[in-house]
Amino acid sequence: MNTYQATDDEKERSLGLFLRGSLLARILAITDIYKQIVNIPGAIFDVGTWRGQTAVICENLRAIYEPLHFNRRIVCFDTFEGYQGFSEKDKATNLHRDGTYGVGGDDYAAFLHHLLVQHEKSNAMGHNNGKHRIIKGDCRVTIPQFFTEHPNEYLALAFFDVNSYDPTRQAFEQVWDKLVPGGIAAFWQLTRDTIPAEARVYAEYILPGFKHTIHRSPTYPGLCYLIKA
Repeated sequence: MNTYQATDDEKERSLGLFLRGSLLARILAITDIYKQIVNIPGAIFDVGTWRGQTAVICENLRAIYEPLHFNRRIVCFDTFEGYQGFSEKDKATNLHRDGTYGVGGDDYAAFLHHLLVQHEKSNAMGHNNGKHRIIKGDCRVTIPQFFTEHPNEYLALAFFDVNSYDPTRQAFEQVWDKLVPGGIAAFWQLTRDTIPAEARVYAEYILPGFKHTIHRSPTYPGLCYLIKA
């Protein structure tokens, strides 16, 4: 892609030439889930947003499927300093342990906010922008703090990609209480044996105590989601 003989404008319009099938499958999976919340109210949480790709896709899906829904706020949570909270319940690896997947702390949080605003401005009704938020810090602290500051906020959808047991469990508990009936909690790693945190939280905590149905994405099988009963 870097050496492709075309202008920058032409490259931007030709990204499908370089889009791997696995990334396209991921985008289709997010789209499939997003379409299921169009008719229900609530914000979107991206817990463990990393570089923010899921949040940006959701903003663009909002513009496509519900361009006049200005109350569909997206809130991203991350330390931006890498994974945190690994314990004896987790299976740390070179790729998944405390400190991996850091992207630059405060600088990246500011960049992601700027990027989301630019997407809003370039979408339909772009004069209405700045509704999304980037919240840096430990989600075990920042999610309860968010709901204390915004007690009126309810959720239609939450993505989880925290990959350590205790932060996943605590974040889920906070989110589930605010998820509307029919709302969706989506987990990127629920069935991956190399990253057991989400599966353990599901088996030990969610399955026995929370009414839901469970599904998997037909295009991206690693993405499993719960629909609140």
